Amino acid sequence: MALVKGEKVTAITEWLCCLAESLLKADPDIVAIFQFGSSVYAPELSNDIGLFILTRQKKDFEVYCKATVGCPLNVDVVPIQLGEPIGYVGLAVRAFGKVLFGDADTVWEAIKDMPPPTFDEAKRVSEVACTYFGNALQATDFLERETHYRNAFNTLFYAARLAVVAYLATEDTRWGELLNRLPPQIEQRFREIIMELHIAIFYRRTLPLEIEGEFERWQQKISQFIEDLEKERKQH
Repeated sequence: MALVKGEKVTAITEWLCCLAESLLKADPDIVAIFQFGSSVYAPELSNDIGLFILTRQKKDFEVYCKATVGCPLNVDVVPIQLGEPIGYVGLAVRAFGKVLFGDADTVWEAIKDMPPPTFDEAKRVSEVACTYFGNALQATDFLERETHYRNAFNTLFYAARLAVVAYLATEDTRWGELLNRLPPQIEQRFREIIMELHIAIFYRRTLPLEIEGEFERWQQKISQFIEDLEKERKQH
């Protein structure tokens, strides 16, 4: 049964300590655990809990996944080994991260000098969506196929969000805050991307009937969106 808003906030609060304890048992080399994403800044609307893990020796990803089994919300675990490039998740942690365990200074030191994303990075991420979609076409298991489809559309959303962050030259990755800072015409386009790709398809699992045609259509829309933002940015 899906959790209502109040139940989500309670579930997130109650499970954070349990998740941290379970992860520390699974990986004793963990230096710090940070909660990030919408479960921090909008828990009543969140559909998952994002956990950034900094460890001295990264284990197999399955180790961290098993440590989160039982949580009533999806748990998005991002393990990073000390000295390893952090990538885009560092922006989310830097913008709105909450320490659950460990040495926060080590994390801040690792992400403080991260440059903001570029339009070229947004374009490359949009290409990754094609990989997910290709995996979906080859999958024989229904759940695996659905997961790849949802990730493909959500990666297009992620590419658009990176383009918006680059356009605004900001460190904030919260799409609610990004919407508030955009000009009306761009805001409307980005809002549609959020609602269709991130909310409807990824979170609510409402896949389109003509999925191949719809993915191609959205791929073209995201490509145009990124190009338009880049052009607009150069003009200013």
